[in-house]
Amino acid sequence: MRTKRRRRKRARGRSCLPLTILFLVVVGLPALLVRSCTVPFFSPREIPLVNLWDAGQQKLLSITLEEYVQGVVAAEMPASFDLEALKAQAVAARTYAYRRIQRDERIPEHPEAHLSSDFQSGQAWISWDTFLERNRGSAGLILQRKIRNAVRQTMGIIAYYDNEPILAVYHSTSGGRTENSEHYWSEALAYLCSVEDPYSINSPSHYSTATIQLTNLAKVLEVENVNNFRVVERYPSGRVKTVEVDEKWFSGREIRTRLSLRSTWFTAEILGNEMVFSVWGYGHGVGMSQYGAQGMAEAGYGYEEILQYYYQGIELKEAY
Repeated sequence: MRTKRRRRKRARGRSCLPLTILFLVVVGLPALLVRSCTVPFFSPREIPLVNLWDAGQQKLLSITLEEYVQGVVAAEMPASFDLEALKAQAVAARTYAYRRIQRDERIPEHPEAHLSSDFQSGQAWISWDTFLERNRGSAGLILQRKIRNAVRQTMGIIAYYDNEPILAVYHSTSGGRTENSEHYWSEALAYLCSVEDPYSINSPSHYSTATIQLTNLAKVLEVENVNNFRVVERYPSGRVKTVEVDEKWFSGREIRTRLSLRSTWFTAEILGNEMVFSVWGYGHGVGMSQYGAQGMAEAGYGYEEILQYYYQGIELKEAY
């Protein structure tokens, strides 16, 4: 009797073995793969959604913040730039959008959206279809992969000041020095203060000139005589604060807007029947200089150092 019982126990053990192996294959192996997988699909992070007004297609899109950031980097910065510069751009773009979502700021023309693809409302954005139309072939796919890597490697990282997401504004080229926020807009923000910027000197927009006929200048400024055009006051950065023309006063920003100058850092000289403007930089000059970020990356700086240079006193933290 004892021999028969032992044989039955051994038989039961052998019959359970295939079931155990099947369980490990069906349940254990996928669990192991999921745990070791780094693909975002398996990420436990809750990525915020963005309501984006696509100005090109004239429709509302609902996409993840990370997808949105990819489109901003593709639109706002040359993909040929160094990876660290692209990563700095990704964090700036993400922070700008995240702040708007957290504060529930909306596009006035489209209140259903927090952001628009039109750069005039904040940041430019393009779809991958548009990007690959502009960058055809294998070269375009390589650049696309590079942008995706820059965004993936900074996933969820936001720039903070006093535990609040910063207003992460940026521009193409500073011209040699960035500007205080209150000198272009009305609000003074401690992290948006003027810093020396020797890193953007290789930008094609570091220095440029613009010429306009004196008669046309008078029409644009709505004055009779432009021969007494003079810069009255400048900010410490060198950018123009006020201009007087024919007893009429203008801000440097207004002159830039009316004449479509690249920046408010300019000088003006009458040559014959024309006014010639010498201009330094491209953009408002506040926050991160994109060509400066590229210059810093080429000099060996990482994206954290780039961001902390142009946005003084910030912290970089994972928001999700």
